[in-house]
Amino acid sequence: MDRYIGKQIISATLFGVAMLCVLLVLGNLFKELRPLMVESNASLLTIGSFVLSVIPFSLIYTIPWGFLVAVLLVFGRLSAENELVSMRMAGVGLFRIAMPVFVLGALLSVLCLWLNISMAPKAKDTIKFVLYEAVKENPNALLDPGVVQTRFKNQKIFVESREGNILYGLHMYELQGDENTGYPTKSIYAREAKLKIIKETKQLRLHLTDAYIETRNEKNDRELIFIGEQEPLLFDFSAERKKSRKASTMTNEEIHQLLHDEPELEGKKRYKLANEIHRRYAFSLACLALCLVGVPLGINARRRETSTGLAISIVVALGYFLFFAAAEQFQDKSGSTALFLYWLPNVLCLALGTWLFFKARRK
Repeated sequence: MDRYIGKQIISATLFGVAMLCVLLVLGNLFKELRPLMVESNASLLTIGSFVLSVIPFSLIYTIPWGFLVAVLLVFGRLSAENELVSMRMAGVGLFRIAMPVFVLGALLSVLCLWLNISMAPKAKDTIKFVLYEAVKENPNALLDPGVVQTRFKNQKIFVESREGNILYGLHMYELQGDENTGYPTKSIYAREAKLKIIKETKQLRLHLTDAYIETRNEKNDRELIFIGEQEPLLFDFSAERKKSRKASTMTNEEIHQLLHDEPELEGKKRYKLANEIHRRYAFSLACLALCLVGVPLGINARRRETSTGLAISIVVALGYFLFFAAAEQFQDKSGSTALFLYWLPNVLCLALGTWLFFKARRK
């Protein structure tokens, strides 16, 4: 009986995880396809590396969801075909019937824990900088003429024409706000610019010739300044990579090391790092928590149609993940609000699953 149920759960989980991973990978790929292929002329090797980096990060979401779908579908079918009735008439209790599910849920939770504390942060860090790696691989493709470059924070760059490293008709816009959709606050136009790639310091510089700067004063009046020649720093790969490390891109070991080495770390960042560790441990229990609810819900969904189990899984999974999304708003604050929201869905699943199990046993 354990092998019979276990094989069905495993095969359905693998299928569900594979399908969900394909959807998430394609979604991320389409999101980054323009910067990768249009702005960077990235090679197939770089795109393949990007896809492989997305998979570990996507697994922390697709494994719990795929496992929940498998539990709902398998136990819904067992209930619809009266196989559960036969097992219970043979003297096997409902909890014992579901034992393979609990064992698999515990094993998958261990796998998710490893992914959350080690593999997913590394993968997310790689995803974040895959565009920079593409530029480093082919820096001459960075400023192709006729393509608006949006990879630089708060900046947009456009080149009219180009001959080798010489750019003609360079337009640079400094945007308002943190996103690349703000209103331009300053613009630079250069008749000619030379792209200088300094590999030793991992910097990209532009030597501008016949350049003009247009700004706006406090009265919002335009001011035009001729600066002749200038050599601004376009991008510093090493500084940007070091500066942009976030809690979500650091492994647990790196977070603990940072908290130990920098006791004077500012409050918000320290809270965010500490709460990130709790988030990963709580989120790793998703498989075990969701299967406690999935078994009795699958039994109650007696229809043969797979759409029933899929619809229930979407509602349950969204409800579970929403708590973590809400906790993100309190991650950089002191107090126990974030910790409470991180662990609350697991406690609710345990309580709800226990109640549904006792209710199902009486039927």
